[in-house]
Amino acid sequence: MRVLFLTDSLSDLDGVGRYCMRLIAALEELEPGLEVEILLARKHRPTSSAVPAHWKVRIGLPPDYFFNMSAPKFWGSLASGAWNVYRAARRADLVHAIKDYPHNFAGAIGARLARVPCIATAHGTYSVQPLLDRRHAARARWMYRRLFGLVSVSRYTARRLEQLLAPQDRPRGGWVVIPNAVQSEHYVQPRDLGGPRPWHGLSYTLGIGELKERKGHHLALAGWIQAAARFPDLQHFIVGKSSADEYHRNLRAMAAAAGMEQRVHFLGNISEDEKIDLLQRARLFLHTPVTAEGGGFEGFGIVYLEAAAAGIPSIGTLDCGAEDAIVDGITGRLVPQDANSVAAALGEILGDESLRTRFGVQGREHARRSPWEENARRVLELYRRAMGERG
Repeated sequence: MRVLFLTDSLSDLDGVGRYCMRLIAALEELEPGLEVEILLARKHRPTSSAVPAHWKVRIGLPPDYFFNMSAPKFWGSLASGAWNVYRAARRADLVHAIKDYPHNFAGAIGARLARVPCIATAHGTYSVQPLLDRRHAARARWMYRRLFGLVSVSRYTARRLEQLLAPQDRPRGGWVVIPNAVQSEHYVQPRDLGGPRPWHGLSYTLGIGELKERKGHHLALAGWIQAAARFPDLQHFIVGKSSADEYHRNLRAMAAAAGMEQRVHFLGNISEDEKIDLLQRARLFLHTPVTAEGGGFEGFGIVYLEAAAAGIPSIGTLDCGAEDAIVDGITGRLVPQDANSVAAALGEILGDESLRTRFGVQGREHARRSPWEENARRVLELYRRAMGERG
């Protein structure tokens, strides 16, 4: 089986990159004869050292800001990307567009020209937002019609698509919800960092995610500030890429206004080993996505499963993909998107050590029951259906 994968990341620093690497590795375990070719977007994040040398990887897709390009640049980039997909797809049995719209639009065109089926993964915001955008809606519907099938990483994302896509605009092979997964054993073993780190020896909560509105750091921080008055030794660490923009400045201003600037720490991007060490030592993982002003939302949140695998409870929010990543009352708490609810959940878990421990133990069990092998098995079934139809 020869599969062409389309992605903008093979990095440990973001969810799409981790999804792509873990899924392909699991597919290779199930399908030893799998031949992997990957087209990567320009200006992508650093490629992980975990990417095997035998994967054929080359730059061939437009950059991540493709969606927001001016019309002339958009069409030029689309033509170039679709042509590169077509040339590579002639060597493949199918195309799997792991990156959302408009990269999967280029994928659908290139696959159609090469006469091979195209599968896509719907991660969240950029699966849904194009359908609400006057400029992109018609071509996004065209793209969905040309897919054989769609993998949605959460029931929430699938519900949003179901509300927006008429039956005639849906992939002919339908879509299937296959929740994200985790390599649970990867988060259990202690990491040797070669020296102390700022969080060592501290009691802290942890947030991970790029510093932008839909990741909800402002909501998490507002709730944390309320709860932190009860826990004077508690610190909060935030990991994630920042552009030093107004959003980041506002987060710092929130902490300063509450007199908490010495207890809130912004780490930026860190290594995979540092991230795992942070997770293993944290008292709680606090990630509270919101529906952003422009409609963006969290499609799933692989890091909730990573926290569970590391043995710590999570607090997430309702009305987003976190509903599929956290088992409420088992691995943590799901709360409405408001600061009082976040603060209440923090107080409940941090104030009850037996509850926190129970969530951690149950989280590890949940992570062990969410392996990439099962995810890949279901994706492989979709591949075989698509190839059977082509035959």
